[in-house]
Amino acid sequence: MDAPDPKRAASLNFLARADQAYRPFAPIDLPEFFAGRREHVRRLESELAAPGRQVALYGERGVGKTSLARLAYFFLKRDEEQTHFVRCEKSSTFDTIFRDILASAGVEVVLNGVEAEGERHGTLGYGAFGLGGTRRVRRSFRRIVGEQQITPRMLLEQFAEREGLLVIDEYDRVREEQTHTRTAELLKHFSDAASRTKIMLVGVADTVSQLIRGHESLGRSLAQIKLDRMSDEELAEIIDRGDSHLSARTKNTVAKRIVRLADGLPYFVHLICRHAAHFAAEQLLGPSDPHVVIAEDEYVRGLSAALSNAEHTLAEQYSQAVITTRRPSEKFMLVLWAIALSDEREVQVKDIAKNMAFFAGDERKPATFSWNLGELSSESRANVLTKVREGYYKFTNPLMRPYVRSQMELENILYRDKQWEFPFMR
Repeated sequence: MDAPDPKRAASLNFLARADQAYRPFAPIDLPEFFAGRREHVRRLESELAAPGRQVALYGERGVGKTSLARLAYFFLKRDEEQTHFVRCEKSSTFDTIFRDILASAGVEVVLNGVEAEGERHGTLGYGAFGLGGTRRVRRSFRRIVGEQQITPRMLLEQFAEREGLLVIDEYDRVREEQTHTRTAELLKHFSDAASRTKIMLVGVADTVSQLIRGHESLGRSLAQIKLDRMSDEELAEIIDRGDSHLSARTKNTVAKRIVRLADGLPYFVHLICRHAAHFAAEQLLGPSDPHVVIAEDEYVRGLSAALSNAEHTLAEQYSQAVITTRRPSEKFMLVLWAIALSDEREVQVKDIAKNMAFFAGDERKPATFSWNLGELSSESRANVLTKVREGYYKFTNPLMRPYVRSQMELENILYRDKQWEFPFMR
């Protein structure tokens, strides 16, 4: 048998560590890779330390809500065995949500009360959301007689005296109004009883009222924590932590470009850095033993690969928006690029016209592209834009602006010889 190639082994090890540090396709599950958000963590600790206080964590898509929710038990110093996490679907109901939580806690709701032994599958290190690997935890499942519904009383009996945390993620996906009403009642019961187990609702919303469907009576018991986009400093911290874990160095100019493209959304930092790091691993296969540097070449190749492997809905929506009769339409693309160029997320039509001149050389009259704006705000063009109010438009999906900006940056590098100086990259 041939001896293992140490260079190949070093490269594979580097790739594995890159996939630990940069997680565009899954939430962060280790505290050492969680960057920024210190003020939000402090608020979470403060609010949940208050008797009777529950928490709603909300914000745009892509800002890292699930990563913070997954690690909340760690920051709050709660027992991971008493932390129960459930992700909602459109079809989720109050009973299905809390039946899953009860099952995670070792309680199965059935018609006949019997004792049973069960196993819970977890992971090593930091618990259910920790390091790779699996373990089996023997857990006694106590079956209780089922009622017509899972009730607040039943849940209080199981959790009120535990130092636990119930995390309900993607709560915005729940459609059934009765589920929102019953969840509001449950939150009130847990608060009134000063339950030691706390409930954390997590979801996409502009306001907490959107998340809880107008149940304003929860104002006293439900703390509102909005997760905004990350600052440039917080995004740069993701890259710094990745470099430290990889024993690599990302050139300062490259790090700044990645941060500027990300538009405050950690998803894009993780996406571009992961692919750039994969190309940087090739350095370990060379004749020398280099200190790995992620420079311009790795950045460009990583950016191209990142766009090819981005969330598939982004590529699909972008293609549907700009392609006409199987060919990209310059007018549709120009409108999207002009909106992405703006510093404002809600862009006025007159500014779209000015920004189009940045690419086309002459300013267009709004009347020449008003039809395109209407089409881009329609189902036929994937609703890629939303008309906010008269004369103002924005990208419907917040991830679309950094995606379009990345497309602009890549084309500028590959085909335009960097003749454009985008204001957002300064």
